[in-house]
Amino acid sequence: MWCLVELLVFLAFLQAPHFAWVSGHQQQQKKNDDDEALAAAAQVLELTDTGFEAALNQYDYLLVDFYAPWCQHCKTLAPELDVAAPLLADDSKPVIVAKINADKYRNVAEKYDISFFPTMKLFTNGYPTDQYQGPHHAHALVSYARRLTAPAIQVFQSKSALHKFIESMVSSSELPLFVGFELEVSNLQRFAHKFRSKAWFAAVVGEYSEKAMADFSFSKIPALVVLHGQQYEEIQDVFYGPFQGHDFEDFVKQNLLMLVTPLNADNLNIFKEDGRPNVVAVLENDTTPKSKALIEKMKAAAPANRAFVFSYVVASEWPKFVRPFKLGKKPKLPTIVIWDDNYYSKSSNAEAFTGDIVESELSKLLQDFKDKRLKQEKLQAPSFYEKAMENNASFLQFVGMLVVMSITIWTKNRAKRSSQVNTNPEENNPIAQPDGEDAGADKED
Repeated sequence: MWCLVELLVFLAFLQAPHFAWVSGHQQQQKKNDDDEALAAAAQVLELTDTGFEAALNQYDYLLVDFYAPWCQHCKTLAPELDVAAPLLADDSKPVIVAKINADKYRNVAEKYDISFFPTMKLFTNGYPTDQYQGPHHAHALVSYARRLTAPAIQVFQSKSALHKFIESMVSSSELPLFVGFELEVSNLQRFAHKFRSKAWFAAVVGEYSEKAMADFSFSKIPALVVLHGQQYEEIQDVFYGPFQGHDFEDFVKQNLLMLVTPLNADNLNIFKEDGRPNVVAVLENDTTPKSKALIEKMKAAAPANRAFVFSYVVASEWPKFVRPFKLGKKPKLPTIVIWDDNYYSKSSNAEAFTGDIVESELSKLLQDFKDKRLKQEKLQAPSFYEKAMENNASFLQFVGMLVVMSITIWTKNRAKRSSQVNTNPEENNPIAQPDGEDAGADKED
């Protein structure tokens, strides 16, 4: 009996290194597979039409860029995706960044209603959200994706917990943050879902000390505070109620944008969707004391003029946007126009927005617009050339493609005609004669 036990122990001893080796090998292989998966996730995946459906099934969250190779805006977006991909892949809820040539795989583009390039959509468990309409840079994309994968509303038990959340958002705080202090979470819940892709929502319960009130600039509770800026350092506005009805929703909608927002091609749709007249400061640049002073005056005027949205644009950086306002070849800058749909109004005083009179002139301009005392002019339509050159690279590629197609068709037709002449010489030569006969002779029966 003991011999049998000893034999079994001996055999087990011999097998132990093998089992250990197999186990270690499997663990190492799993680690290698995980590392490869992590490395792949940190890069932008290039999808095909068949691979697209497979990726939707494989990943819980997939941020997809529908692009076309000839689109200049797509080429500008590409390096931003490269920056965003590893940041999102490293999140607790990883978001995989991918792209697909929607011009080539048109069946995919049609399935998801892609009508222009680039279009970005976040897919959650295979289902698409509304298309992304924010700025096309990495931090904005990261903020957007993190917002849609996070809970609709964050609830904190203290101000310190809120601060930790804000610190975690430093690198991607493109969206405003609405913080309710001693505000019923249910009151914020509806707006948190409705404006989920456009803002963060948080509720602080259990702590509203005098220090917290001073830090967040509110004087009583309940209160809803709006924060903007790179580290949410700008307290934009405070709302004290009522926390039901249209006033509450209007406050949220009116604070989705900063008090004065830099206007560019990436966020233009946000202004169009807002619907309010846009008070646009047209600047020579945004770094001079004169320009900064005007922006600060606009910020001061914005809270009392919620019927408007305020922005600024540097004329030399976006001449295509400025041109329809007919400011002239050498406009006196800075100046302000009020843009409302397809019409605009402007001050008749070219010197109105410099020096000590800025505040009074801005107030007068806004009041005159409200009272309909300002002349409304129709935006100048772009010329055919401007439309054609809107995307210069695309236009040149299109022209090049037409030239190549024309040359190809002309060459094929010429070759075809030449082939017909060579294969039927008698039909194509009016003086050719049949062998041994006169041209006009009839054959005898």
